[in-house]
Amino acid sequence: MIRYVFDIMIKKYFIVDVLDGLRYIQSLVSENQCDGFPVMEDNQIVGVLTYKNLLQAHPNRIAADAMSDHIVYIDARSSIWKAKEVFDTNNTDLLLVLDNNHLVGIITKSLLEVELGKHTDLLTELPKSDFIYYNATRLIESNQGMSLAFFDVNNFGLIDKEHGHIAGDIILKELGTLLKTNMTEQTYVSRFGGDEFLVLTPYYIDKCCIFAQNLLRIISHYTFHKNISVTVSAGIVERKETQESSQNIFRTISNLINLASLASTKAKKEKCELSIATNKYYV
Repeated sequence: MIRYVFDIMIKKYFIVDVLDGLRYIQSLVSENQCDGFPVMEDNQIVGVLTYKNLLQAHPNRIAADAMSDHIVYIDARSSIWKAKEVFDTNNTDLLLVLDNNHLVGIITKSLLEVELGKHTDLLTELPKSDFIYYNATRLIESNQGMSLAFFDVNNFGLIDKEHGHIAGDIILKELGTLLKTNMTEQTYVSRFGGDEFLVLTPYYIDKCCIFAQNLLRIISHYTFHKNISVTVSAGIVERKETQESSQNIFRTISNLINLASLASTKAKKEKCELSIATNKYYV
């Protein structure tokens, strides 16, 4: 489910020398459809050269004149979401990919954006669930607290039947925007599927409940498309520190999502808006 840098990196890349002319490098771009180059001097990487650098420089210059000496590396085993974080926090259009401290590929910002588009829900523009898996794994590996909230629209099928699928899609888009707008720097939201949304927090259960209740309050006060009445049920689950080994993190996250989903179903049936799950029972 989670894609990694080694899955998408450019393995057939060209290393250019600082003294190589830009006309020659431009020919590499046109002939090989590559738009990023590590730049070497005396068998050491001293810079990177991107297509943008080439456009901004005179073709009679050499690589040393156009390159950037801001070199950013990423491990080949990093998630594509980690790669996004690295691009977002560094002013670069090119990452050099390492495996055991050996250069094995490159990844460009444009290449990553294309890949991330496959992991983004087209309707709501929210990330898909692998984004939650990545961030949940990161929280678990850093031994932080973690709770999940599963949000499910009540009677969404009825909304589709009474108002049409277009209206239903607009409501899902509005709901996704509401959730995204009200995330903090520490919380994450994805569209899980259909009329379901998943929120990850670094909180223990009490604080997650408060956070989820605030989201439910915001949703209840929002005027949706055509003033259609929309209510949402939520299920919450907390990770217990003894629940997983490093080999079973993916399974643990999947189980937690399932428990949160079942808790939201319970909340929906009992019309109590919010339900809390544990590994064995609801409370």
